[in-house]
Amino acid sequence: MKKVFSLILVLISLRAAAESQTCGVQLFSKVYRLENNQALNSSDIIQASDCDSLVLNKISQLVSGSNGTISAELLKREVAKDFNNINLEISPRKTALLDLNNSMREQLTGGTNLYFLDTKSLNGLRTVGLVEGEQLKVNCESCSTFGEKNLKLDISNPIANTTRTLWFSSKIMAKIKVFKARRSISFQQKHLEADDFYADEIYSLSPDNVVTSLENIHFYKSNKTIIQGAVVSNMDLQAVNLVNFGTPVSVTLKNANINLSRKAIPNRSALFGETIELKNPSNNKVISGKVVDYNKVVIEL
Repeated sequence: MKKVFSLILVLISLRAAAESQTCGVQLFSKVYRLENNQALNSSDIIQASDCDSLVLNKISQLVSGSNGTISAELLKREVAKDFNNINLEISPRKTALLDLNNSMREQLTGGTNLYFLDTKSLNGLRTVGLVEGEQLKVNCESCSTFGEKNLKLDISNPIANTTRTLWFSSKIMAKIKVFKARRSISFQQKHLEADDFYADEIYSLSPDNVVTSLENIHFYKSNKTIIQGAVVSNMDLQAVNLVNFGTPVSVTLKNANINLSRKAIPNRSALFGETIELKNPSNNKVISGKVVDYNKVVIEL
């Protein structure tokens, strides 16, 4: 009886061994995506394999849903849940998922407000995969300025003494603080207020055109209707007269020891920051000062 039982166990083991399969997967050690959280196909992450396509698709799904570094042991455990009859070997020990835009920025414009966006391969690639030992170097002669640029990616392996080159295009834009209209603002509104806007960040090819401070916004009005949520540009604003010809204004005389105020009559209308002449109504003497607020002028002595 014992011999029969032992024979059955041997037959079961042989059958299980016959039914189980061994296959291997060789992944790239680094995979650079053109977009963050980009879905990956098996060809994007796998160099070579003799496994069934169903197994490769499972690995692709697991890697696509990951960020950072994913280990081979984790992948094997997860694959085994659906394919417990497969003895799976995966190398290397880990695969790093990287953002190509961030990597280019780190090498070329790190520490600035310049970012790489809408990166596209000129070689028709969806991703860039590196094997163990390979290094990526980004080259660009004009990436310190805005606009669409071509970038050369040199991928070298010092140990194997190999080099390959890939070409990409990317838009270089500035990440800047802006202000957007909290509600639609009519051009008929006499002047703007800080509460009309809220702060946000955007990427821009023309950062010099946007309003980046609300410090003196109440000295301006819109020259057109600004739609709710729109970024406010300097071209949307028109300075308003803070003093008007013939209307008395408060004049402050300042120096290190004196701070005196009096009334005077401006000889013309003027905007914030402009220097104008005023007449002292008590003696008709003409004085000059800088416009600093509504009906307020300062004379620095």
